[in-house]
Amino acid sequence: MSMHDSTNKAVIGEGTVIEPDVIVGFQYHPDCRAAKIGENGILRRGTIIYGDVQIGDFFQSGHNTVIRAKTRAGDYCTVLNQSTLEGIIRMGRGVRIMSHVYVPSRTWFGDHVFVGPGVTFLNSRYPGRLPDVPTTRGATIEDEVMIGGGATIMAGITIGAGSFIAAGAVVTRDVPARSFVKGCPATIEPLPDKLNVAVDRSLTIQPTDLWHPKTERLADLDWPEDWPENW
Repeated sequence: MSMHDSTNKAVIGEGTVIEPDVIVGFQYHPDCRAAKIGENGILRRGTIIYGDVQIGDFFQSGHNTVIRAKTRAGDYCTVLNQSTLEGIIRMGRGVRIMSHVYVPSRTWFGDHVFVGPGVTFLNSRYPGRLPDVPTTRGATIEDEVMIGGGATIMAGITIGAGSFIAAGAVVTRDVPARSFVKGCPATIEPLPDKLNVAVDRSLTIQPTDLWHPKTERLADLDWPEDWPENW
């Protein structure tokens, strides 16, 4: 297969599109097991997926996405351009990670979580100064959490289900379920009524994106009507 050499190990489900220059099952250790990718996904150019990774159906990677070992993801997960998952990460169903996101090891995501572009997760509070007991630990992100672009999520905290993290927030402590979090350092308030609703599944469950080979009516994807010229 053109996307990896014979030293790499991969099991890839039917219907998954693999662009050139993709590595699946990168053999980072002599004893590592195969990477397993489900059906009907798309792996875009430059994606690197280590061995010992398990990903469900309808997975989408962006260009130059890196997913390291012992990451497990459910169906309908997305990791877009230039994002890095450092391994030992759990992603539930419908986790959508946008571009330029960094996720360290030992980070947990529930179901239907949206992570905006440029978000940084951390897994050590005092790196190189004080030991992490018992080990480094990323955040726990419960179900239906929305995280705006450019937010920073401190090591070891829990963000409760249904919470909304505003763009640019620096989250330094645990967040109760259904909270609205904003600022630097972040303040925590009850969710306003307009945000206290279930996550729109069309955001987290996307079999294809705009630029997928199976996108229908490509001609309809024009520039906004109020722009002074059309595409």
